[in-house]
Amino acid sequence: MQSATLPIPKHPANVDARVASLSLGTALLNARLPATLNRPSMLPGTEHEITSPELAKKILDILKREHASAGFHIREQWLADVLGVSRSPIRTALRDLERLDIVRSEQKKGYFLEADVGSEAFDNVNLPMAETERIYRQIASERFAGLIGDQISVADLVRRFQTSRSVIRKVLASMQEDGLVEKTAGHGWIFGPALNDEASYQESYRLRLLIEPAALIEGGFDLPLAELADLRRMHHAALSKGLANESIASLFDIDAAFHDTLGEACGNRFLAQAIRQQTRLRRLSEYEKYTERERRARSFEEHLSILDAIERGAFIDAAERMALHIRTSDANRPDFRKVRVLAHRRLTRR
Repeated sequence: MQSATLPIPKHPANVDARVASLSLGTALLNARLPATLNRPSMLPGTEHEITSPELAKKILDILKREHASAGFHIREQWLADVLGVSRSPIRTALRDLERLDIVRSEQKKGYFLEADVGSEAFDNVNLPMAETERIYRQIASERFAGLIGDQISVADLVRRFQTSRSVIRKVLASMQEDGLVEKTAGHGWIFGPALNDEASYQESYRLRLLIEPAALIEGGFDLPLAELADLRRMHHAALSKGLANESIASLFDIDAAFHDTLGEACGNRFLAQAIRQQTRLRRLSEYEKYTERERRARSFEEHLSILDAIERGAFIDAAERMALHIRTSDANRPDFRKVRVLAHRRLTRR
């Protein structure tokens, strides 16, 4: 299925344009804040088993990219090919979605989408969290709060979370894919760079300031109209309902969708991968849960202004707005030490 793309001119590929882009990158790094201030792809890491809730979420993501509407025929073999798994786990995940009234089954015909993508029923589906994802997030939270040291072992984590070795191995494999842990020469694992302290957050913001504006001035940047419209719809829906009525997790999902979608649109796989990793690290950080809703509202308005610039074909303007957005977010972060104390109290409360 082909999707419409924005009717905006490609960036010139001459030397002057490249020099201008390099100059912009330098200017963005040196800029100061005013004082007042998709196509579905094979899953990475499918060598370890994917749980039904994880598959159900990925199926919803695929349907969203396809902009499917109610009545869309969901073919098991198509999903199996896209996700790199057999039809059996696909069928289990579809049954889970049927129980949530998102899809329906018809005898000898298969499964069909029950709710339009973008509808309230589709967007608000409440999938159970997989055990591996729950443990993954708990490890990240406890690491942030200083409750887990620099090195861990499978045996320690089995005892800590009262689960099986196979589950812990899957968790560690996922964390390794995300660059959070590395295997040691023995039987242990050691934590890599993560957003666990003030210095790491400063480094993350500096990296994001380098790569996210740069993604918007890549010569191959191409954002489908349907994806831009989806991003707008999500932001306007949250702002119109009032952010006080939305969960922190759902607000972060909107933020993540914005940054990751623009990263994917740049056409540079390495930039897109780096942006995705930073989003994943932020999602797993306990620190992100303490951002004030008022700041999130302003952040969503900034996102919308960036989308407006992209739609006009004003890529330089969009890049400058993105740089200002990242610097503003950095300047308005909550006090890191206070957040760590609050996180420690919450996780150790009996």
